Amino acid sequence: MPVDRVTSAIDAILARIHSGEFPVGEALPPEADLATMLEVSRPTMREAVRSLSTKGVLRVIHGRGTFVNPVASWTDLPAMVEALGRSQSPREIGLQLIELRRMIEVGACGLAARNRTDDDIAVLTELLTMFEDAAETGDIDTIAKADLAFHTTILEASANPFLSVIMHPLQDALSASRKQTSADSRIRRRAAEHHRIILSAIVDGDEARAKDAMRKHMTQTRDDIAAYLPDQPVTD
Repeated sequence: MPVDRVTSAIDAILARIHSGEFPVGEALPPEADLATMLEVSRPTMREAVRSLSTKGVLRVIHGRGTFVNPVASWTDLPAMVEALGRSQSPREIGLQLIELRRMIEVGACGLAARNRTDDDIAVLTELLTMFEDAAETGDIDTIAKADLAFHTTILEASANPFLSVIMHPLQDALSASRKQTSADSRIRRRAAEHHRIILSAIVDGDEARAKDAMRKHMTQTRDDIAAYLPDQPVTD
């Protein structure tokens, strides 16, 4: 069974859930009707439903049908962010994500100071230079890319493989938030300064200073999100 057809069917079902066409708590159309609606074969449709069921998006009740679960029970983070974005503002989403980042990245930064390699330091230095050069020219896409890679490299430098796996599904949402806030030159300058302080602590192998530096960075980022991102949901 072609994977791209299953993925397309999954995306089509999620799009209808996000739009409200398939409401939470309601049953999806019967199997044959759903396959026709998605323009896929019934085996492809069943595989898409199975995949979404394992992610908590759908609930199959034999003899009754397939139902849409509340978003809070979903385990697919990108789909959850997309769904919440229909009812919550970018500011609310951003503040919730920064709370998650603070809980994970402060500790990860301390571990990175303890476990970093020379290669990790070289990559972080290169990414900081990329960030600062892009910040000077206002290249928002490169700023967001370098910023995300800098923080991802810190997670990897922690030597705890679970951390990157936890944060990876949120990369698109985190990148979108970064692009919005990075449009402000003052925010770019503050972020660059925080990154320099974080990198210095990691280079020195100072766990306590690294954690404190990341904590301050997360606090500043939270304040920037609260002041900058829209407080109304984005509508199509």
